[in-house]
Amino acid sequence: MDTSQASIAPSRIGHDWHQPALYIRVRAQILETIRSGQWPPGEAIPPEKKLCEMFGVSIGTLRKAVDELTSSGVLIRRQGKGTFVASHSQDRYLFFFFHLLGQDGHKEYPAVEFQKIGTVKADAYAAQALEVSVGEPLWHVSNRLSLRGEVVSLDEIYLPKALFPDISDARLKVRQTTLYQMYQDEFGQTVMRAAERVQAVLATAAQAKRLNITAGMPLLKIIRIAYTVDDRPIELRYSFVQTQSCEYRPDAYVRA
Repeated sequence: MDTSQASIAPSRIGHDWHQPALYIRVRAQILETIRSGQWPPGEAIPPEKKLCEMFGVSIGTLRKAVDELTSSGVLIRRQGKGTFVASHSQDRYLFFFFHLLGQDGHKEYPAVEFQKIGTVKADAYAAQALEVSVGEPLWHVSNRLSLRGEVVSLDEIYLPKALFPDISDARLKVRQTTLYQMYQDEFGQTVMRAAERVQAVLATAAQAKRLNITAGMPLLKIIRIAYTVDDRPIELRYSFVQTQSCEYRPDAYVRA
């Protein structure tokens, strides 16, 4: 029996097993091209044939990488037009990042009331969440959100001042876009995904006054960290939601 092949095969198999799948490497290359600014938000990426030539892969491998980036919201397919780098708009915010619905299941864009902006120092949790040093200066933005004329949520938002150097109350009061679109258009920071977790808390007296409810009533506390295309955290947000007139539905991506 020739044992030479038997002795070689296990090491080859072991070596290949540790290599990332080819489509994963292609996905990383596409992400790096977007991150570098070569394909800016809202721009169509090249056709499949061109991409296959660029990355030296088959159409099947390319499509698997693009499918994953589409599923995660980095890319958007438009029927008959091609595949585009995601850019922020009111609709994208509504369907991908805003998860409060009326009790009747209807999803609509909230009325956002800017309340104040100030500077704070990052505590231990904010520093960990935003990958900054404890004590680093952060913007603290407070908003109040309403659905159909009823206040439903308080948003407390924390942003590294180094990434958003000249936000001001005047700028926030007059903006005609979502915050995420403002981050993208004015600061070059494009949110591509967000991680959320939920806790149950009781309304403080100050929160109850702003929500027009009674102190001690139960609230949902939604903790969100928003990430850019290269998975860098740029926003920490606490949302305090009264659910007497709305529901939290992170699975509701389409208008009911």
